[in-house]
Amino acid sequence: MLAPARPGIGWGVLHLMFRVDHAAAAELPTAAAKELVERLEAWSDRLQLHLFTGLGHKADLMVMALSEDLTLLRGLQTELSATAAAPAFHLADSYLSLTEGSEYTDTPERYREEMAAKGVTGEDLDRRVEQYAERIAAYTESKLHPQMPDWQLLCFYPMSHRREGDDNWYALDYEERKRLMGEHGRSGRAYTGRVLQLVSASTGLDDWEYAVSLFAHDLADIKSIVYTLRYDEASVRYAEFGPFVIGIRRSPAEAVAEIGLERST
Repeated sequence: MLAPARPGIGWGVLHLMFRVDHAAAAELPTAAAKELVERLEAWSDRLQLHLFTGLGHKADLMVMALSEDLTLLRGLQTELSATAAAPAFHLADSYLSLTEGSEYTDTPERYREEMAAKGVTGEDLDRRVEQYAERIAAYTESKLHPQMPDWQLLCFYPMSHRREGDDNWYALDYEERKRLMGEHGRSGRAYTGRVLQLVSASTGLDDWEYAVSLFAHDLADIKSIVYTLRYDEASVRYAEFGPFVIGIRRSPAEAVAEIGLERST
């Protein structure tokens, strides 16, 4: 058995985009689809696995997997590429990232200083700091070890911070970056209950700096949140976006049938 490969902080997030060659699929053995379904079902018990059938040409099947062990993510990739369906089921694209907390969240100590500067003292100050610390601990846990919902739709895209002339994110000081991200976060919170966002980090891991996964019930909400956030200064001046891919959640059996790998005898 291969040794685990665990990041010191966060979980690995692997997006796999598969395309189907329908001419080759017509020549597959009838058991190929069943084997692929069984492999997907088995992996659902070993890591957090989300399956979506893609809309458009970029992917027929979108696989999103999260795990504390990178060896498991590699094993999933290997098995899905090596089933009897492999002649017709090709890995067309992939993206690797790592969950992380926010660098712009105040520590309880910083929060205490801010509250004290506003005149809060004594037991009231202690109570507020304790409540804040509990909220931040829960928030950080949800970012580092997310349990993504079984909502119907996924929008995935990579992005980076711009580094051009005066619009260089990395030339800004911490307080200015914090202000911009605060505005960005407030815009996103208007979609609470309609869109759930996971932003995982990929600087040095893949071709962009972040992987964005938006879960939603309604495609219109995905369009709306992306449009709304484009007006934030953090996006207007400092964001570059990669290709967007949309998928509809399916079970393993539903996905394999819908992408055309299942055929009659």
